[in-house]
Amino acid sequence: MDDKNTTDVNQLKDIIAQNLAAFRKNSGMTQQQLAEKINYSDKAVSKWERGDGLPDVLVLKQIADLYGITVNDLLTRHKRLPLTKMRLKTLVAKRWLVALVSVAAVWLLATLVTVIWLLVNKTAIPVAKYAYVIALPVTFVLLLIFSCLWSKLWVRCAMASLLMWSLCLLTFVFLNLTVANAGLVFLIGGAAQLLIVLWYLLRLFVLKDKQSKSLKPDEQAEEQS
Repeated sequence: MDDKNTTDVNQLKDIIAQNLAAFRKNSGMTQQQLAEKINYSDKAVSKWERGDGLPDVLVLKQIADLYGITVNDLLTRHKRLPLTKMRLKTLVAKRWLVALVSVAAVWLLATLVTVIWLLVNKTAIPVAKYAYVIALPVTFVLLLIFSCLWSKLWVRCAMASLLMWSLCLLTFVFLNLTVANAGLVFLIGGAAQLLIVLWYLLRLFVLKDKQSKSLKPDEQAEEQS
């Protein structure tokens, strides 16, 4: 029995040591940087990560708070590490950068088309502006794709709405050249907007229903009380 307890303790020490090293590396910090943040020496941090010793509970809590995780995350073996607070901020920043670069590329292309058009035909100013009108829905197509990959449901709904209205504007601009009542296209946009809102509410109710089914009976009782 004692041998089994000793084995369990040793396994837990190994898990904590591995997690301390893995979460630190995942946060992009060196042992020295971590040591400075928790007011310990880098030798102590190195010792913990080797499993030669363990920090006390208060230090574990301090380290967990620093990474934006729980103490339990440091005590559990992971196939894949949960995202730390710092790692999550970096990931969000990268996603924003990708989205901004993509949108900037669309508007740069629209500007190049406009400039080339004006160089070829200096009287084409009214026509040249259409490049920007076309760039608008293309922008929202990209943002909708990114929001479906990375963002919450309400952001997807907002991007879908903006895409729909930009398409209405694009249609109006071109139809207005030949059709008298081109503004009626915005009535279609209003109906489409209603469908988008209804879709959002339906998805919201479905998600809430799934969450309520996944709750334990005692958790459901707490929510109802």
